[in-house]
Amino acid sequence: MSLHKTASWFAVPDLRNSASVVRLILSTAVTLLVLPLVSGSPMGYEEELFHHVRWILPVLLAIFVKAYFINGFFPSLYHGKYTALVAHASNVTIFVLIDYVILKDQGNFWRHFWLMNLFSLGVMYIEAARRYSLAPSLSEARLSALTARIRPHFLFNSLNAAISLIRLRPYDAETLLENLANLFRAQLRDGSQNSTLGQEIEWAQEYIAIEQIRMGHTRVQVMWQHQAPDDAETPHLLLQPLLENAVFHGIESTHRPGVISVLTKRHKSSIYIRIENPFVPPDSSENAKPHKGNSMALRNLNERLALMYDNDAKIQSRQIDGIFRVDIKLPYRKKTSDLQTLFG
Repeated sequence: MSLHKTASWFAVPDLRNSASVVRLILSTAVTLLVLPLVSGSPMGYEEELFHHVRWILPVLLAIFVKAYFINGFFPSLYHGKYTALVAHASNVTIFVLIDYVILKDQGNFWRHFWLMNLFSLGVMYIEAARRYSLAPSLSEARLSALTARIRPHFLFNSLNAAISLIRLRPYDAETLLENLANLFRAQLRDGSQNSTLGQEIEWAQEYIAIEQIRMGHTRVQVMWQHQAPDDAETPHLLLQPLLENAVFHGIESTHRPGVISVLTKRHKSSIYIRIENPFVPPDSSENAKPHKGNSMALRNLNERLALMYDNDAKIQSRQIDGIFRVDIKLPYRKKTSDLQTLFG
């Protein structure tokens, strides 16, 4: 059996996510409470509990410090092929330094050694099982992204618009085709790669520029209030599918001009994004081309946020007084250089 296949059975909890931290602390607490009951030691329960607390808590604290250091300087280490093996080896090294060198508990070293290995591998095995249970959602999200990110009617209409502009407005035709090519390059990137908020804004603006050339600047209007850091890490293609929904359902379905607003801001350790567009009910007399509500982009993004940030990210949508609003909250993580190839 290959080393890579064995490594795929284990996954390192991302301690940047509060839910992962809580799960690890609870797992440690339960283990501490259960160990004295199953160890068969002649010591009493309280004495045995204190004995394990004495070495487990320093080891856990040191692992948190190691994770904080990696998160701050080498976050891409979480995505290598053998991340779990490297993480386990580093955890065991930390344990040896604390238990054998600092605490000098040589008499119980091997007992603690096997407990440490069992617990560390058990936590990573459970994390891998948790991610595996989410794998169908990820596969479905990637498939839906490939098949529905750019709607066929948008592609054909954009190409027809470019053809009609070649003679009369060649500059607009060239701009439209360049933006369309950039969008397709973005769509063909590996969906598992992360992006930055600045890059997402750029792609979204290129998409809006296409729609404004195709439908007219007066009909498609966008108010940008970009106040968040450009280097904030985001899922790949975060904004463009949402803006495509906003144009498709909020403006193109009516004959009236519409205004889409995009707000991004940072508050403490979170990034907030709000997208608003006009909303006309499908059964309304104002809806010239009724489009059925399409929640694919929202569902796709919700699944990817859960996989990337666990419970630290949220997305909500609602209709308020003729406005459709999407609110997104992400943890602020600065995008750093990718060192994945060093460990791939």
